[in-house]
Amino acid sequence: MKKIYIKLGVSSLSLLLLAGCTNNSNNKSSTSSHKAKSERLAKEASKEKAISKRKASESKMKAESKSRSKAENETKRASQQSQIASQQVTYSSSQQNYSQASNSTPQQAKSQSQLNQENGYDPQGNQVMPGQDHAPGTDVYGNPDPWVQDQIEWAKQNGYLNQDGTPTEKGKQADAEANANADPNDTGDPNN
Repeated sequence: MKKIYIKLGVSSLSLLLLAGCTNNSNNKSSTSSHKAKSERLAKEASKEKAISKRKASESKMKAESKSRSKAENETKRASQQSQIASQQVTYSSSQQNYSQASNSTPQQAKSQSQLNQENGYDPQGNQVMPGQDHAPGTDVYGNPDPWVQDQIEWAKQNGYLNQDGTPTEKGKQADAEANANADPNDTGDPNN
């Protein structure tokens, strides 16, 4: 009988151990499912945070865009008002100038020839040489110099220039030959 009690004791002990192991594995699976559930909840919470951050960012960008466009519109409006005011001032000053001009005696208007001479050009608008009172190839009145005109006419008659003054092929060849035979040290100044 002792053997039966021992067998029974060993059997019940093994059953208890087996039940404990089963309970322990159930605890492990419930713990792992609890962990998975909490991880899933944490992921959902982080997604919701990201969505709310994105929405906040979008609303902030929209607000900035609205304020920027509002500022641009105000700037345009101010610019337009400034232009209108400027035009009104110009109109007002032109009316004053007109009334002053109609009340004063008319002054002699300067001719284009006089304006050219005051600005360093001969009467025909050619730039005057330094230290001279006329442009190269012209007299003091801006008319072509007779000697220069004779040279141009000779070049046209002998086929070096076209009638419009542009060089012909013969004229280009003559220029090229003269440049090829020229002394590279010659500055063209007769005093050197």
